[in-house]
Amino acid sequence: MRRFVAPIIVALLSACATVHGPQTITLPTAEIEQRIQADLGGVVEMFKDVDTRRPDVSLMPASRRLLLEWNFRLPDGPGGSPVGIAVELSGKPVLNAARNGIDLTEVRIEDLRLAGLLRFLSLPRLVGQKGVTLPDLPLIALPAERLRQSGVAYEATGVSVGYTGLKIDILPR
Repeated sequence: MRRFVAPIIVALLSACATVHGPQTITLPTAEIEQRIQADLGGVVEMFKDVDTRRPDVSLMPASRRLLLEWNFRLPDGPGGSPVGIAVELSGKPVLNAARNGIDLTEVRIEDLRLAGLLRFLSLPRLVGQKGVTLPDLPLIALPAERLRQSGVAYEATGVSVGYTGLKIDILPR
């Protein structure tokens, strides 16, 4: 009797284990920043004189949002002095329609700071832009190498903001 029960128990336990690997991928903030920089590299190249750094990404899991801060430096502002601009945007990450990238929805300007301009030069008009809602923005393309593991192709099914990064739910195709 034991000879028959042991193989059945082993078969049942092995059926419970997944052979397809992880069910989620976590993208930490550093990887999100690198991917944004890589995806926007061509756009930034158009503005040759603008000194742009990759955005700083902060996670806001309680509100299920991302906060992105971009810093720009224009070498020749009004009067020939450099101008620094810092823009903070927040939005909710969602999968795009093709399920191969992440878009930000409900995007709004959280903060806008200028350095190097005299106060009377359009500063009140720019400060008034805080809280303004923007259209949806494409954020990043999903990492193709992370969606294919051990010869198995995965597709993204959902995205959420966690404390360690963006959590992307995946399922085998």
